[in-house]
Amino acid sequence: MSALAGILNRNGAPVDRSLLEAFGRGLTKHGPDDGGYAQAGSIGMVFRALWTDRESRLERQPLVSAAGHMLAWDGRLDNRHELIAQLRLHNSSTDGDIVFASYMGWGEQFVSHLIGDFALSLWEPATRTLLLARDAFGTRPLYYRVTSRLVIWSSDLASLVDCSSFPLNVDREYVAGYLGSVPDLERTAYKDVKSVRPGFALVVRDDRIEKREFWRPDIKREVRYRSDAEYEERFRELFRDAVRCRLRSDTSVWAELSGGLDSSSIVCMADQIVQTGEAGGTPVETVSYVYDNSPASDERSFIREVENQRGRHGHYFHEDESVGRFLNLNLASIVRPNPTHRFTARHDWVQTQMRQTGSRVLLSGVAGDNLLWSGAEISPQLADLFGRLKWRSLHRELMLWSEATRGSYFGTLWRGAVRPALSHRWSSSSRDTTLIDSKFAKQLELIERSTHEADALGFDLPSSRVQARMLSSAIRAIASCYYRDRVATEYRFPFLHRPLVEFLLAIPIEQKLRPGETRSLQRRALEQLLPPAILRRQSKRWSTEALCRTLANTWDEVGALLNQPLVCEYGFVAAAPFAEVAKRIRHGLQNIDGELLAVLSVELWLRALEMRKSSTLNTVKLAS
Repeated sequence: MSALAGILNRNGAPVDRSLLEAFGRGLTKHGPDDGGYAQAGSIGMVFRALWTDRESRLERQPLVSAAGHMLAWDGRLDNRHELIAQLRLHNSSTDGDIVFASYMGWGEQFVSHLIGDFALSLWEPATRTLLLARDAFGTRPLYYRVTSRLVIWSSDLASLVDCSSFPLNVDREYVAGYLGSVPDLERTAYKDVKSVRPGFALVVRDDRIEKREFWRPDIKREVRYRSDAEYEERFRELFRDAVRCRLRSDTSVWAELSGGLDSSSIVCMADQIVQTGEAGGTPVETVSYVYDNSPASDERSFIREVENQRGRHGHYFHEDESVGRFLNLNLASIVRPNPTHRFTARHDWVQTQMRQTGSRVLLSGVAGDNLLWSGAEISPQLADLFGRLKWRSLHRELMLWSEATRGSYFGTLWRGAVRPALSHRWSSSSRDTTLIDSKFAKQLELIERSTHEADALGFDLPSSRVQARMLSSAIRAIASCYYRDRVATEYRFPFLHRPLVEFLLAIPIEQKLRPGETRSLQRRALEQLLPPAILRRQSKRWSTEALCRTLANTWDEVGALLNQPLVCEYGFVAAAPFAEVAKRIRHGLQNIDGELLAVLSVELWLRALEMRKSSTLNTVKLAS
């Protein structure tokens, strides 16, 4: 994953070259291979490259046309062959060349034609228009700051914060969303810095700033086949394409393997693709995170099922004594609240091991749970039938679901059909928060944010609305790009292949979820690909046990973090409950949930922020 940044002086003044070069130095950790600058009067761009394939090694960015167009592109095009044919380009064209030609052919609508992972900045000199865009799911970050005088942007938040002289004011609304597990995708932890929203282009022209959405699911599209076999065949075809596109690399590719359905599906499909010669001849390397002293977190029995089938042993990171070692972090490196800080040792170890094999690409199964229906207690199809007054079909499904869940007929009717079919306001109940300060929660409607998330996609059926919220949850997790704060590894997510996502949103819910069988389509379609033990899996394990154990055993470190917490000073967290939680952690009695992890990561960031502010003040004082 490469990196880009830029400056536009809206008043027409020449770009400060020293600031542009400072951006370039800040991006080097994400783009160690090559770099370049392009500058023309009031506009300047910088690019740092992380080469992952043959085409990327041929590019020298930013790209500049004879007419003065300027492009910085961090991405991978998955439909490059289709675009090459449509635009009549040479097969050896780089992705950047294809994107440039797409703009020349289709104008500002060109981003809707691009399928893949990307962030880009493009300058149109004739109309003095700047365009910033991210792909549909936000797999590559892009931050910006706009004032009346200038626009600055960067794919690295730290470089934007450190290279720009503006007040580091906390965005309390962002913190509210973060603590409520629904962070605003356009906000950052800083009031003056925004993020380009996934699936949007930010267009800056003259005094106008416009946000244009170029992708969202087609809520009217329906895919209906005559048989299960046809759904299964189409899923296999799209999933194979999703994995094949993400194997595009001129060095070895790694994949996370947890032993769950999603990671196992990716690894086994990648093996099949490599064996056919479609993606080079190097087998995929796997990495798994295991726990020697926390059996409730350990998945080795399932991991070995996949390893035995492929005849290859993967890399193991033993996480017992490292997960949750928050204070091993250098505070100066923390630029925002980040829930992955507890996995710092894991990220560092994996990146080191990958470097030894020359690999820079890591496949992840994130989003599979959200799109293929994992862990649903009762199908929202019951609410669909209830809302459409299809009583006979509803009765039949109620009988099947009550038997599968061992619940009563009328209890299943209420939980699965009536309550979900009611308006969201009446069917939802507020989530109890144990740590969040009540005044802060009320002031910013934090509880409402977490329980009444708006269905922005506009689906009508209850099942489609649930699916849309699940997709939104996956996008929030991916688009935050938390791993970028620590590593330069290029993560790729096969389950967020746009054609696959569009297919899964358009097919009937009963293809994905059936009585007694979550992930029905995935299990049926990949029956000949996956080990039987993986196909039969109905649950997964989490790192909670190991995390609780580590926090209790490293109290000297954790206690320092919880002493005089800034989250209480800022009014985000209630002091008394937080003090009680600290006691329970010390004695190994506190269950570590998402809310507590979010609070701890905010505390780390606030401490880093205070240090950054102090450093800035000292710099200003010395300079004066």
